[in-house]
Amino acid sequence: MKNTTKLLSVLLLICSVFASACGNDAAQSQSDVGNTSAATIAEVTIPAATPTEPQGLPDGYMYSYLTGLPVAEEVGRLRPLGFQIDNERKAQPQCAISRADVVYEVPIEANEVRLTAIFQDISGLDRIGPLRSCRSYHPGILAEFGGILVHNGHSKYAVEKLNSCDDIELVNKDYEAQFRSSDHLTGHNNFTNQEKIEKRIEYRKFERNLSQDYTYKFLFADENQRNNLENGRPANKVTTGFTQNKSYFVYNEQDGLYYRYAWGKEHVDGDTGEQIAVKNIIIEYCSYHLEDDRSNKFINTVGTGAGAFVTNGKVVDITWEKEGYWNNTHYYYEDGTEIKLNPGKSWVCIVLPKMTGESVFE
Repeated sequence: MKNTTKLLSVLLLICSVFASACGNDAAQSQSDVGNTSAATIAEVTIPAATPTEPQGLPDGYMYSYLTGLPVAEEVGRLRPLGFQIDNERKAQPQCAISRADVVYEVPIEANEVRLTAIFQDISGLDRIGPLRSCRSYHPGILAEFGGILVHNGHSKYAVEKLNSCDDIELVNKDYEAQFRSSDHLTGHNNFTNQEKIEKRIEYRKFERNLSQDYTYKFLFADENQRNNLENGRPANKVTTGFTQNKSYFVYNEQDGLYYRYAWGKEHVDGDTGEQIAVKNIIIEYCSYHLEDDRSNKFINTVGTGAGAFVTNGKVVDITWEKEGYWNNTHYYYEDGTEIKLNPGKSWVCIVLPKMTGESVFE
C-alpha cells in the first residue's frame, strides 16, 4: 500500500510538470488532473505543442492592419500613405511598387487603369512613382485605410471629396514634394520619396498615427491556420480583364504567391528588378456611368455587388458591401460570413463588367 501511494505521488508530479510545460495544449488542465482518480492517472497523455499553436508576438510588435503580418508597433500605428501611380506604357517601369502592402487597380478614362499603391512604411524609398492624378473615387479608397492620399493633380469631380480628406497634391500646394527623374519620359517622370513626403506631412500638420479607435477593413486568417478555400475553384491564372495593360497573375505553388504580368511581360519594380507578387487578390465588380463631360467615369463603389476572392490557388464567389462613401468596403462569402485574407500583400481590382466583361480564372 505504501509503495502504491508513493507511485501515485510520482505520477501526479510528472503529470503536473508536463501540464505546466505544455500550457493550454494539455489534454486535461491541471485542475482536471487533480480530480482524476488513482485508477486512471497512469492513462493521462499530455500531447506536445503543435505548429498551429499561436506563439504570440514579441514585445513592441503587432499585426499589421494592411497585411496581417507582424510589424513593429511604431510602424503598425502609422497612417498608410496611398500614391496614385501612373500606369501607362510610357510610365514603365514603376518604382517602389513591389514594396506596397495593398494595391488598387481601378479604371479611369477610356480603357485606362490607374494604380493606387498603399504603404504603411515608406522608409528607405528614394523613388515612388511615376505619380499621376486622382479621380472622385480615390479619396474614398484611402479613407478605408485611414490614410493620406498622394497625387499629382485631380479631376474636377474629385475636388469636393479632396476637401474632406488629408491629401498631398504635387501640382500646386505641395509642389516641393516632387522631383523629376531623367530616366523616364517627360509627362511620366514625376516622383517623390520618403524624405519629401514626411516633410510635407509635418508642414501640413497632418496626424501621422492612426486614431486609437481605428477599425480596419480586412480580417486575416490566423498566421498558422491559412485560408485554403477548400470549396473553391482552381485559380492558377487570374486574368483581370483590363484591356489597357492586359494584366494577369500566375500562381506559384512553391511560395503560395501570385506573380503579376502586364504589357506582355513580368511586372517588375524599376528600382529593385523584383517582380510584383501578392498573397491575395480581390475582384470587385462595379457599375459605372460617364460624368457630364462624357469622359470621366463615376464608378459606383457604394452599395453592394458581386466579386471574387483568390488565394492559395483557389477562387470563390463573394459579395461586397459599402454603406457610404467614407465607410469601409466589406467582403462576404455566399453564406454571409466575412472573408479572411491570408497574411501577406493584397491586390484589389475594381472591374467594370459592362466595359470589359468579368475576370477569368483558370
